[in-house]
Amino acid sequence: MKKSLVAIALACGATLVLHPVAHAQDFPSKPIRMIVPVPPGGSGDLVSRLTANAAAKELGQAIVVENRPGATGNIGTAAAVKAPADGYTIFLCSIGNCSVNSSLYANPGFDLFKDIAPVVLLGSSINVLTASPKSEIHSVEDLVAKAKRGQLSYASSGVGASNHLAGEMFKKMAGVELLHVPYKGSGPAITDLLGGQIDVFFDNEPSIAPFVKSGKVKGLAVTGKGRSANLPELRSMEEIGYKGFVIEPWFAIGAPAGTPAAVIQKLNAAFNKGLQDPVVRKTMSDAGINPLGGAPAVLGKHIRAEHDKWADLIRSQKISAE
Repeated sequence: MKKSLVAIALACGATLVLHPVAHAQDFPSKPIRMIVPVPPGGSGDLVSRLTANAAAKELGQAIVVENRPGATGNIGTAAAVKAPADGYTIFLCSIGNCSVNSSLYANPGFDLFKDIAPVVLLGSSINVLTASPKSEIHSVEDLVAKAKRGQLSYASSGVGASNHLAGEMFKKMAGVELLHVPYKGSGPAITDLLGGQIDVFFDNEPSIAPFVKSGKVKGLAVTGKGRSANLPELRSMEEIGYKGFVIEPWFAIGAPAGTPAAVIQKLNAAFNKGLQDPVVRKTMSDAGINPLGGAPAVLGKHIRAEHDKWADLIRSQKISAE
């Protein structure tokens, strides 16, 4: 009696080799779940849905976005990395859950360097330093001078958000004190900035740019490596003299560690192809997000560099979310 293929494979101890290869050849054979650990409506949600739809066309299967916010991204990320490592669960990585949180929380619910398989870098944005229209702050130089004479406040969309870290970096580099006032999202912070309850705000370009363009808030500077195409009149912080003051919130795709390399490559290729779609690129650019892409290793190096950069600031400024 002939032995079955399964029996032969078992006898040879070959199942660990054969199974991932066969799986990768068939992948994807059903819809993919994409956990987005932020609320609907923000920049991360926009990038996730836009690129997921484009990648789904390349893969021939739907990518279903599932928003699971909470604990600044830890809840959704922890759920994603605990899912089966088969490629059918991916998630949104960002400056928060995939670089900052491991330094802010004693136990975020996952290990940044052991539980996450990098897939692809999607895009990056910048922050814009703005001042309340009711303040007498008209430039970064004004802000520094006034901060040295008396207490000023700066808003953030929450502890550990890029706009919080920007404020702390500014305090450190300018040698001034600013009162941190955290909000639950950018919306409430912008409302108080408009009303004069808050003096300044380093908000993400996609959410604050319309207010700068309309003159409702005063734009002072941007945190990119150069000027913004959407706000070209604003100098960069480096241009003003703050060397190394570069903050570029970013978005990427991660998967549970152990996901087969061939599956990661299929996902990577699909998202890279989707990022070349003219509609995707224009929509992202119009929102102040620079489309990126690249190999999984590029994202892996980016996560390590961002983690190290923000860990140093968090440690020196004694920032904690707990």
